[in-house]
Amino acid sequence: MLKIAKISIFLLSFFLSSVISASESASYLISQTAFNNYDYNQVLSEYKNASKENFKDDYLDELISAVIIEDIKLAENISKKILLIDSNNQEAKLVSVVIALNNGNTTELKDLRFVENNTKNDLFEFLFFLNDKIKKNNDVSKSFLEIVRSSYSKNTNDSYQNYSFLLFYTTLSIIMDNKNYEAILIKGQLLQMINDYFFAEATYLKIPASNDYFIDAQRNIAFNYSEENGFDDVENKITTIVKKNNDDYELKKLLADFYRIEKKYNIAIEIYSELIDTKPNDLWYTYYLRGICYEQSDNWEKAELDFLQSLKIKRNSPNVLNYLAYGWIERDIKIDESFVMLTDAYNANPDSHYILDSLAWAYFKKKDFVKAAELMERVIDMVPGEAISLDHLGDIYFEMNRKREAIYFWRQAKDLAKPEDEIISKIESKLRDYNAS
Repeated sequence: MLKIAKISIFLLSFFLSSVISASESASYLISQTAFNNYDYNQVLSEYKNASKENFKDDYLDELISAVIIEDIKLAENISKKILLIDSNNQEAKLVSVVIALNNGNTTELKDLRFVENNTKNDLFEFLFFLNDKIKKNNDVSKSFLEIVRSSYSKNTNDSYQNYSFLLFYTTLSIIMDNKNYEAILIKGQLLQMINDYFFAEATYLKIPASNDYFIDAQRNIAFNYSEENGFDDVENKITTIVKKNNDDYELKKLLADFYRIEKKYNIAIEIYSELIDTKPNDLWYTYYLRGICYEQSDNWEKAELDFLQSLKIKRNSPNVLNYLAYGWIERDIKIDESFVMLTDAYNANPDSHYILDSLAWAYFKKKDFVKAAELMERVIDMVPGEAISLDHLGDIYFEMNRKREAIYFWRQAKDLAKPEDEIISKIESKLRDYNAS
């Protein structure tokens, strides 16, 4: 595993530095901008229009783009031209070998296996050989995917994630084995991350209904559609996908989630109820989601029952503890029990500003204003624009006789509040009462 990580780090640094000095031609600049924006078709369009005298300036981008859009013939031609200029270009050598192996030709691999001083190429050894024998194509495909997995960082900011690198290696994995459906799913997910929803959907559609990754692919297609279209279109699309797949649980839950996010709570409740009847593995979570819908529909009695039922199944879920306890505190009931629950929730998830806000509010209800202020100030440090927390801090300061500060935070909260926060009229009332006094 350590060897894979070292290879991945080397590859990424090499990939980032493999840009030959650029010409100032308009086609080059357009192509470079398109590549940086993940517009691979535009890159190739500019390549076809550009003077071939400038080919060495941007052929690497074009090679990568040709691979990603799976234009194998074009990728092969570009790789050959790159190797005429730079016989050690890693990407061009990989493309050349992958295409050759895919055609049953091992000569290319044997010729490129060694680097200077007759030393074996570590990357080629990892990808293409096992015990000094050439791997089968499907095993090579898996090795390419291992590099992608070890290179992708979930903790890296999108601006630092080299999606072209990841897509290049994922596509080489697919070229080596077009039935590596995990690679196809990952490619679709990567395309989602760069907001190329059309290409992502076309990729997901390559996964057959008989495959284990099919439902994941269908769910992602529905999610993509919701990013690009209006309510009616998305509703029709997701409903159609659900019906085509025999009311699959995960897809049906996606439909319920869609209605919940769109604030169509009654429809969401109906679907969540149908899902609960099937007694799924994540029953606790479905109760929690239905409880949220009841609470948002001003039916606290049913919401409370669902949250309690959820906690019976999974008693330490911090989000459920938080939602239920905060609901009690807002109604001035079970304050001590809520305080214990929120302390447990905070200990389980100290990075959640929602839970910290609730815990601060519990201290406020217990009239420990100093501790309440300390915690709520931390919330504001975490999320400076959170209107509800700003309103809460104003209330806490008011009780501490820090009224000028309270007014300041109430006004900030009023300016930042969204209609769904449902606090604007309450803040206006507090400001009127203060001015009247």
